[in-house]
Amino acid sequence: MNLFCSAFKAGLLRRSQVEAETIVPRELTGYMNLKGGTFPLQCVITRESLHIEPLDLHQLVKRSQAQERIQIVHQTLRHISKIYSRNLGSVTWAREQVENFRLLLDRQLQELETCVRKSGAGSRQKRNSIVLKYFRKLNKFLKQKRFSDCSWEIIRAETRTRLQQLQFITGQLSRSN
Repeated sequence: MNLFCSAFKAGLLRRSQVEAETIVPRELTGYMNLKGGTFPLQCVITRESLHIEPLDLHQLVKRSQAQERIQIVHQTLRHISKIYSRNLGSVTWAREQVENFRLLLDRQLQELETCVRKSGAGSRQKRNSIVLKYFRKLNKFLKQKRFSDCSWEIIRAETRTRLQQLQFITGQLSRSN
């Protein structure tokens, strides 16, 4: 069980930033920055075809308890993992970077699984419909664009934004609890 989960289980009220970063390490966001660099200009038109409201995780967790926030973090990372398990044939990023990103993401998910499962004395994990709908639309977009290089660049940009939001949320958990 990871350090954050242990502290959460024990009911400790103070956690350090280092412990919060064990949930969404900066490395994950770093991989999104390394993968493709800046957003390609040729993908702007494709981006405009993504008719989806941005997912505002900050707003979503505003009035949530710590456990609900952890579940949303877990759910978001799980959906990101599913997207990056799809057809990656046309991505322009180095395969090694993609694989390292997926391995790091899977490791974080395994650590969070323990925390989410054991919290709440047998309560089922909540499925937040807003998060679910958002990622369904991203998956549909990828399929509609036939997993093109531009569609993957858009997914990379969306992923980077969600990971940055998750880092902020886990930082809040460490300060507020």
